[in-house]
Order: sequence, then structure tokens, then C-alpha cells
Amino acid sequence: MPEEKMRWTPAVVRALMDNDLENAIIAATPGGIEAQEAKGQRDFLASTILPKKCAGCSREQLEAIGIEFGEDVDDLFVQVTLPSGWIKTATDHSMHSELRDEKGRIRAGIFYKAAFYDRRADIHLWPRFTCGVEPVEGWKQDTCDYHESEWHGVARDRDRGEIIWSTAHLLESEPECPPYDASHKNNPIREVWLTWIDRKDDLHRKAREWLDEQYPKWRDPLAYWD
Repeated sequence: MPEEKMRWTPAVVRALMDNDLENAIIAATPGGIEAQEAKGQRDFLASTILPKKCAGCSREQLEAIGIEFGEDVDDLFVQVTLPSGWIKTATDHSMHSELRDEKGRIRAGIFYKAAFYDRRADIHLWPRFTCGVEPVEGWKQDTCDYHESEWHGVARDRDRGEIIWSTAHLLESEPECPPYDASHKNNPIREVWLTWIDRKDDLHRKAREWLDEQYPKWRDPLAYWD
């Protein structure tokens, strides 16, 4: 079998300019960057570190839930001691992990991109209650079948892992999306689709209003957990 030619991607060029032969080979290998990112997640999960950067939360809030911070590891990570029973777990995406408490509840999301040319990480706390708009039939992995479903606004409880409220009004399935090209603004489908999007946003607003009434501090990631 003939040898595969080196793929001259921007990542390969950057590594070679930095005299970084190891990463140049990784970037030039099909699937090499993906493997590097997956290894980065495995190493992260096996460690006692968390990202230094907080996204939409603060270190004080992380300390309030019992996380103890130690010395910085590098520009991205810091040593930590988690509360008893808390663990880091993987998702089905190598850049996304979760921090779960002693009851198995997801309390924080963790982003870590381990690719050498764009290495970055952050952590964000999740509130107990969330809201949104979902297909009535539920999300289906690796398929667009949910486009055939009606939609409703929902409020979810991460503690119970379920929908606790939904709008009585249902929105019909999503209409055809107009093609994105130079003439799409004159496409009559566009107005139908934009009107549908506005109605979908209205369902989301109703779900937020319900949470505002029932759980006024629902946006606070420290509220209502215990």
C-alpha cells in the first residue's frame, strides 16, 4: 500500500514553524488531532485538576459548593480537591466533560480542547432548573427526525432529571428552512420560517416566566440544590 502523503494543513504548518515535529506528525496523521483531544480528555478525567477559567460563574461560587483550590498546574489548569463523592465524567464528545456531585447530578460542565494549536479550557456551573423549547417526541441522536415533531416550551429539574412543566400550547413541526444564498431574502419560505422561529421563542419566554414565578432564584447555580 503506498504511503499516505503528508496533509499540509494549517496545524501542520504551525507545528513545523515552531520546530514541533511531534505535533506536526500528529496533525498530518488522519484522525491524529481527534486522538490527541480524546487523550487530553482521558488524562484530564484521571487527574485532580479543573480549568482555571470560569465561564459565567466565579471561583468563589466553586468554593461555595466545596471545591478547594491548590496550586496552578499551567496556564489552563489548577489543582483541586473535590467534595467527597464528586467525580468528573466524560460525555460522548472529547471536548466536553461533566462534574457530578455525590448524588450523581451534573453540577458543572467542563470544556477542554486539547489540540496543541488551540489548547483551551473552562468550567461553568449549571443551575438546578433550566428551560427551553424541545420536540414533544424528544431529541433523537444522529437524526433530524425531530423536525417532524411538534414542539413545546419546558422547564427541567436537574435534580429529578425530568420535565417539571411544559406549555399547554404546542407548536407545529418546523417548516422548511430557506436555502442560504444571495436570493434567500426574497424567498417566501423565509417569512414562514421566521414567523415560526418567533413563535418558538415565545414558548421559551413562557417557560422562563414560569420558572421566574415558581423559583425566583433559578438562574443562581447555587440555589435549590439542597
